[in-house]
Amino acid sequence: MSQGRLAVIVLAVVAVIVAVVVAGGGGDDGASTSAGSPAGAKAPSGALVVEFAYSPEKESLVAEQIKAFNDQGVKVGGKTVFVEGRNVASGDAQRQIARGTLKPAIWSPASSLWGRLLNYEADKPWVPDENPSLARTPLVIAMWEPLARALGWPKKPVGFDTVLRLAQDPDGLRKLGKPEYGSFRLGHTNPDFSTSGLSAVAAEYYSATGKREGLTVADVNSAKVRTQIRAIERAIVHYGDTTLFFAEQLKKYGPAYASAVAMEEATLVQFNQTRGSATKLVGIYPSEGTFFSDNPLIVPAAPWVTPDLKAAADQFVGFLTKNVTAAVAARAGFRPGDPDARPVAPVNAANGVDPDEPQRVLSLPQPEVLARVKAAWREDRKPANVVLAVDVSGSMGEENKLEQAKEGLERFFAQLSPRDRIGLIFFNNQVFRGVPVARFATNEAKLRATVRDLLAGGETAWIDAAGDALKEVQDLKDDTRINAVVLLTDGEDTSSTGTDDALRRTLDAQARSEGSTVRLYTIAYGREANRSALEAVAAASGGKAFTGDPKQIESVYLSISSFF
Repeated sequence: MSQGRLAVIVLAVVAVIVAVVVAGGGGDDGASTSAGSPAGAKAPSGALVVEFAYSPEKESLVAEQIKAFNDQGVKVGGKTVFVEGRNVASGDAQRQIARGTLKPAIWSPASSLWGRLLNYEADKPWVPDENPSLARTPLVIAMWEPLARALGWPKKPVGFDTVLRLAQDPDGLRKLGKPEYGSFRLGHTNPDFSTSGLSAVAAEYYSATGKREGLTVADVNSAKVRTQIRAIERAIVHYGDTTLFFAEQLKKYGPAYASAVAMEEATLVQFNQTRGSATKLVGIYPSEGTFFSDNPLIVPAAPWVTPDLKAAADQFVGFLTKNVTAAVAARAGFRPGDPDARPVAPVNAANGVDPDEPQRVLSLPQPEVLARVKAAWREDRKPANVVLAVDVSGSMGEENKLEQAKEGLERFFAQLSPRDRIGLIFFNNQVFRGVPVARFATNEAKLRATVRDLLAGGETAWIDAAGDALKEVQDLKDDTRINAVVLLTDGEDTSSTGTDDALRRTLDAQARSEGSTVRLYTIAYGREANRSALEAVAAASGGKAFTGDPKQIESVYLSISSFF
């Protein structure tokens, strides 16, 4: 295998996700939040409202620009232009736009690849061929500085082949003289959501085919290539929706969470600026090449973008390209939108990056190839062990909550692989083992039937349900898969024998230990749920807390599915 081929493998293997998910929705985010002006200012009466959807890693860069523009009171057609920002993961935004559920006048995904995918999957020429870049950032392999130095960084180039060998050797870090770091842990973001994840998986295919460009659908469908991809994916420790989420976990757990992460350089800069007492991460730029996220500013040529909206959107795009200078971009960890302009501090060695890198930029495959890469990844990704815990207390019968939750679960089932092992418990004041954990290929019908027949009644014992679900996954003693519990509840716990503090301590202890860790993903369903308690136990496990209401719950389950 050539050095270039090995190099591309590890980019794929190491890519880690990322992020802050839509709480009801690479780094990219899953939830949608608003950023119009301070304190959530509203559009003035009669304003021309321009919806601006952008990927979440740009939040700090974009929010101040939206406010500055809105403060100018620009007018189009006699109406004041007011920009409303929405933070939406690139992959999620692409799907929503294609389905017509998201209709932005301006869209800035992390990479132009999502615009190409939108045109291909929607079969509409909505995204122009050329779009200005707000800012740029390369994909890097982020590694703890002591580990990178043990590999010879920065004097010695660290290739993908080296990282891949570490990923496959459970004793690799001991051989490097770093036994205190445990086993070498890798992860990458979900390519359905995250730019870093999609770029990483595309790199896997380049590696498996021995190519550096010109990847074809036939390459992706090759049985030999797919066998190699499955082997690579088995080395992954975690998936996720965004690199921002991974950055948060790395700050909390350090090397116990992951040893190396493929993330946008901007996220690496932000990590090091806010890491506190955490060890520094450094960026490794493979000599074989890496990908750039160009953060395009797209004004869709779509039916909902009226002439006035287009004129207003063009005004804001012009404002951004003028005002987001190299210094402004750098404050958020980005390089300038102009590829010929040099980045400035804090995009520098003090924050773990090298402004002179990368020396080579890889080209992305054609849209039809990227679409096939995503589909094949879903078939070949690392399988999971998941127990779903669903609240069926009496309050779930109100506001159609239980029926909407059932639809959310159906959406979750649609994302699963036949190789995943899924179980279901449901609870009110008691905990019921609805469907034991088994391969989805064999228990899918029973899962769907059990969900369909759920009825609401009784009190709430979500703490006991979480503990029982955790034990069910732990008893599998399976560190070859991703292990998780997904719990939905709409109210305060009224009936558990255990406490949320005891559950949190249990989860925290197992999250910090070597071996298989069970992550808990919680959904605070509606206004009466105890969000703070659910957030605390999810965070303790290294998982994530979500919020949702009946209108959002399908999107929430979709976001959670990105972690498996």
